[in-house]
Amino acid sequence: MHLKVTPNVDPRYWVAIMIASVCGTNLGDIIPDVLKLAPAEGLIVLPLMFAILVLVERATAKGSEAFYWIAILLVRAAATNIADYSIDHAHLTYFDVVTVLAIIFIGMVMLRRRSTLEQTKGALQTDGFYWLTMLIAGTLGTATADAIGHSLNSVRIGVPISASIATLALLLILIARTRLMKFGSTGYWMTVAAIRWWGTNVGDISAFFLSLIPSAAITGFALSTLLSASAIISSAATRSGR
Repeated sequence: MHLKVTPNVDPRYWVAIMIASVCGTNLGDIIPDVLKLAPAEGLIVLPLMFAILVLVERATAKGSEAFYWIAILLVRAAATNIADYSIDHAHLTYFDVVTVLAIIFIGMVMLRRRSTLEQTKGALQTDGFYWLTMLIAGTLGTATADAIGHSLNSVRIGVPISASIATLALLLILIARTRLMKFGSTGYWMTVAAIRWWGTNVGDISAFFLSLIPSAAITGFALSTLLSASAIISSAATRSGR
């Protein structure tokens, strides 16, 4: 599952993954709400799409960073479906789901705490364990966001409150990231999990005002525009440096 081209972990990366988290949240909700597929069916379709994506990427000569971001969207959508399935179909409580996922997530992060695979400077190096950790981080973020957002009588109050808490947590983590760097990949994964929590709430708010498909379309367009613009700027800088 190693991809030929992956992004550098820089400010552009974090902006892009925040947009992708909102878009992926909406894509995950489109599967049951618009396509009328059960979460279990979505969890068959999405891994199949991920496998096809990897095969297509390997068939290309040089690859493209676009494959990484499409994979991020698919994994994010799958995380939404796993969280929804756990609550709505497996009938587990939010406390149980969040607790189990948190334990698994902490264990996975500790296993590669000193790993150099997730670089804070330089391109990411992905493998199967990386994508599995990304899936767990996304599911944990989704379950946390829904647990807080649905804890009050009205989601119109609970979701904005959860989004506000997530925003504060994310800001604190981003501020502390330079100190977290000494713990290897821990800072990276803490930031990813916080962004998944934030993205779930913001995606729900966006879908409430715009509906799912327009929200997913707008954030998808924003992500592609950001990546295209940065690629043009990078190419122009390379040519001028010659």
